[in-house]
Amino acid sequence: MGDGTEANPYAREDVLKAIEEHGGKAAGLDLSRKRFEQGIDLRELDLEGIVLVGVHLEGASLLGAHLEGASLLGVHLEGASLLGAHLEGAILLGVHLEGAELMVAHLEGADLGGAYLEEADLGGAHLEGAHLIGAKLSHDTRLEDVHWGDYILGEEEPDRDFDSAVDSYRRLKQWYTTAGIYDIAGEFYYREMEAKRKGLRWRPQPWHRGWLNLYSFISGHGERPFRVIRWAAIWIFGLAAIYCLIGATWSLSAVWNYLYFSIVSFTALGYGSWVHTTNEWIKGIGALESFMGVFTIALFLVTFTRKMRR
Repeated sequence: MGDGTEANPYAREDVLKAIEEHGGKAAGLDLSRKRFEQGIDLRELDLEGIVLVGVHLEGASLLGAHLEGASLLGVHLEGASLLGAHLEGAILLGVHLEGAELMVAHLEGADLGGAYLEEADLGGAHLEGAHLIGAKLSHDTRLEDVHWGDYILGEEEPDRDFDSAVDSYRRLKQWYTTAGIYDIAGEFYYREMEAKRKGLRWRPQPWHRGWLNLYSFISGHGERPFRVIRWAAIWIFGLAAIYCLIGATWSLSAVWNYLYFSIVSFTALGYGSWVHTTNEWIKGIGALESFMGVFTIALFLVTFTRKMRR
């Protein structure tokens, strides 16, 4: 039996024995700095909550292993197989996963800050709410089929570290853009801009924060064309109601006329003069609506074209 020394490293049986001696559960069991045999087989073991700081597990087999909430700071898992492993909420700060197999692994809420993910295969892995502050990616990292959920990383919610979130989103956006997966790159661009908006203080940059708030509401930073349609509807129906208030007329025919006036003004068709109105306020607001309509239509075309070209 191994004792975790360099001369007599742990094998699978030794790990099972250590868990048994710890009360039958791995939670809180500290095997940090212990030595493990090369390519150790830990498949499907229940290692939930185990502490393995700085250990070497290069080439280890951890298929389907349960490591929820485990502390794996600085662990060397180069070339390891973690296919389908459960690492929800695990602490993986600075972990070495170069060339590791993480297909369909569960990493929801895991902290991968500073992790080395060069050439790692994360196809089909679950990274919803994971922390990726400073994680190292390369063009050989496989992220094509990763499940991101709502694309919100852990550093944004609930930690609200918006500066770190902006950096993480930007790096993921660049990776997906380089890989030619533009729809997901667009999602991370949106999250990057949202994190930047939330991280801005009203003082000393109120105009900058205000503009980003408006741009987000109108078009989702150029990534949400249906928000532009919503914005157009607000203008058209909202100003039609204002015209009715100014004109103090609420008959069905008058409401229709003002709605028609609002639509043709917004679309800048030039038919607004066909609607009988002598109120200078209505004419002035109609001219402003035409300006906003041209801007909104142009914004919709740009936003919609960006989405369709992907």
